[in-house]
Amino acid sequence: MEQTERRQLVAQFWSIGQRFQKYLVVGAVGLAINQGLLMALVSWLGLPVAFASPPAILVSVVVTFLLNERWTWHDRGAGKVVHRAMIYFAINGGGLLINWGILVWLHREGVPYQLANLVGAAVAAVSNFSLNNSITWREAR
Repeated sequence: MEQTERRQLVAQFWSIGQRFQKYLVVGAVGLAINQGLLMALVSWLGLPVAFASPPAILVSVVVTFLLNERWTWHDRGAGKVVHRAMIYFAINGGGLLINWGILVWLHREGVPYQLANLVGAAVAAVSNFSLNNSITWREAR
């Protein structure tokens, strides 16, 4: 591998690392919203965890899309924002199922729902980042 190729590879990894750090900050905001709404829906409204989780996740997905669009991937994404939003929601719909499935499973196994939700969100975040980085906000070619 030539020196120029190595530099390009290092620069590419650096860029992905920087973007992933931003994604984690946005994710922390989304997770706080998700956890807060989940706890409010369960504690204050008395909803079962399995029913309270999807709306809490959905609100956090809306907020994280807006933050990722304006900050994490502000320099990428071609076409209309509505198109990216549709892709983001499709990808994060899969993440919602991952998060929800892990939450429900772990909670049924006796894990407190707050902790089970954190585990589910962490697992979903990895796949969501990879897909959104390569599809929703892909680099212009």
